[in-house]
Amino acid sequence: MLTLKQLRHAMAVQRHGSFHAAAKAENISQPALSRSIRALEEQVGVPLFDRRGASVEPTLFGAALLNRAARTLGETEELLREIQLLKGLETGELKIAMGVYAAEMSAGRAVGELIDCHPGLNCRLKLTSWKDLAALVNSRAVDLALGEISTLEDSPELATESVGRHRVILFCRQGHPLSDRRRVSTEDLAAYPTVTPRLPPRAVGLFPGRTRLDRDTGDLLPSIEVDDLASARIVVANSDAFGVATPVQIEPWLRSGEFRVLAFDAPWLELNYGFIYLRNRMLSPAAEAYMQRVRRIEEEVGERNRALIAQMGRE
Repeated sequence: MLTLKQLRHAMAVQRHGSFHAAAKAENISQPALSRSIRALEEQVGVPLFDRRGASVEPTLFGAALLNRAARTLGETEELLREIQLLKGLETGELKIAMGVYAAEMSAGRAVGELIDCHPGLNCRLKLTSWKDLAALVNSRAVDLALGEISTLEDSPELATESVGRHRVILFCRQGHPLSDRRRVSTEDLAAYPTVTPRLPPRAVGLFPGRTRLDRDTGDLLPSIEVDDLASARIVVANSDAFGVATPVQIEPWLRSGEFRVLAFDAPWLELNYGFIYLRNRMLSPAAEAYMQRVRRIEEEVGERNRALIAQMGRE
């Protein structure tokens, strides 16, 4: 009977093009790998690899078998994953990718709360651009992503759930030429650099400041593009650039007086992030528990953000 180990060995030979490299990748001796492939060929009754020349190539029979083997191994891995999921929250691993705004608002805190309740759970967190989240979910490199969803809502493969729609404000350093203006216009902002992560196409025509259109993707690029908000805060604190954030994210700097809110009233400027996951892939109990925590935290930070914006309107 064919074994999964034999199929995996055959796929390694195809991938690496030699028995030596495949054996090294599989962490076994070359003679052991050769025996495994010969046994597989004896069972199917045909040669699977052409061993002539410097490299090893699949025969016509080998190509057919390897094509089916890839699907078989993939389905087996999914089966084993689902069995592991059913074991619950106390063991296993949760892999999450998150955009920079979602990470600061709720995603990071939710992981902390989850691990505090289930210390046996292993978590892998990846902070990345919202542009990369769909690819990470589609490739199954992560179980779940949390970030900008406006470009994914019509995806046939991905499911999305909005959890974070929060007003943002423009902020600058204390002493910025616009910091004491009672009203700041779009024309005023055009004179100063903008520092923020790249913006989704929905921001085109709505976002002020120095920006340019990425003609390949439709994204809106700021004059200073950053990958995280910590970098944006440092740039703002040391220049005449202005940044974009929810009041919650910069509350300590606002209270200390290091940052000032620009008097630019733009109620249409808001975040729109949420969960991203595969439609036809079962979520683990850990992922479900994580999502519940994110939803609760989002309600709390949303209420706080609205209160801060209302307070700014009275000042």
